[in-house]
Amino acid sequence: MTARHVVFKLHLYTGLLVGLLMMVSGLTGSVLVFREELDALAQPELLATAQQGERVTVDAVLQTVRRAYPADRPFAIRMPRTPQQTYLVKLNSAHGLFVYVDPHNGSILGAHRQDQSMLGWISLLHTELLAGEAGETALGIGGLLLIGLCVTGLVVWWPRNGKISQGFKIQWPARWKRLNFDLHRVSGIYAALFLLITAATGAAFVFNETAIDLVDAVTASAPRATPPRVESARPGTPTRSLDTLLRQADRALPAPTTWISLPQTPQAPVVVRKKLAQELHPNGRNFVYLDQHSGRVLQLEHALAAPLGTRVFNTFYPLHIGAVAGTPTRVLQVIVGLAPTLLLVTGFVMWKNRRERKR
Repeated sequence: MTARHVVFKLHLYTGLLVGLLMMVSGLTGSVLVFREELDALAQPELLATAQQGERVTVDAVLQTVRRAYPADRPFAIRMPRTPQQTYLVKLNSAHGLFVYVDPHNGSILGAHRQDQSMLGWISLLHTELLAGEAGETALGIGGLLLIGLCVTGLVVWWPRNGKISQGFKIQWPARWKRLNFDLHRVSGIYAALFLLITAATGAAFVFNETAIDLVDAVTASAPRATPPRVESARPGTPTRSLDTLLRQADRALPAPTTWISLPQTPQAPVVVRKKLAQELHPNGRNFVYLDQHSGRVLQLEHALAAPLGTRVFNTFYPLHIGAVAGTPTRVLQVIVGLAPTLLLVTGFVMWKNRRERKR
């Protein structure tokens, strides 16, 4: 067997092994690129309000939710980014119960678990195959295999006669088997770079610590600062109000707040997440850590002043969702998400034709 034939076999059987997995990931990812817009269409009564006026305090929102759901533990709060957008309070975990609160009168507009909404279900399918950590790991491995598919595909695609331009053309008048072959070959070469980026960033989210260490090593950067812990407080020590802590965070870093992560243990800080105008990340990568008892700022993580490795890693999520240059790159990301389906179908047809020829 020649080296090219070995690479072809690797490409073929890897594609058959993970093709369906990558098709599911690609199709769900294409939907999630425009998740906010689709969410607003699917459940407008939860995500926007017609009320006007000043916002109620964050403490009032949290007290209302706690009274309505005394058996659940507040986990995080998404802040409204427009006058009409509602508060989202997550209970118990990042994928737990979602409660929506009117920002102007403080009333609860509705609640659901993430898997009870269509887009929430699609999101869980995309990130963990509805199977928790095991599904997430399977997707990470699939992403690594997709990187291998792109590399082996490039080797198989390379024309033997050296006429590279032929590899970018589809012979539309040809018979259907040749047309199927050209569709697979040409769509694969055009999508290869974008699939590489999507697969690499997706795998990096799953194998987070390894990816961060690798980026830091390649860029010769200092590691990201470890999140601080709160000094042990005396039993019964009251916690500061969230509005007070938000004012502290605004003094430390004047920028819009996107999320508040609430402490789940007495030693955990309150984490206020902020977005600077220069950032590509839709939620920002600036974090203000505050002592929940004293209100003291324990640590400030500024995205633009972070080590090079951290700044490089912070670009992975915007690249993954196509948030780099607005709508054009989001549309491109939708097309890239459809590519695995086309490649799987055309590749399967080619494999089936080869088996029939051999018989």
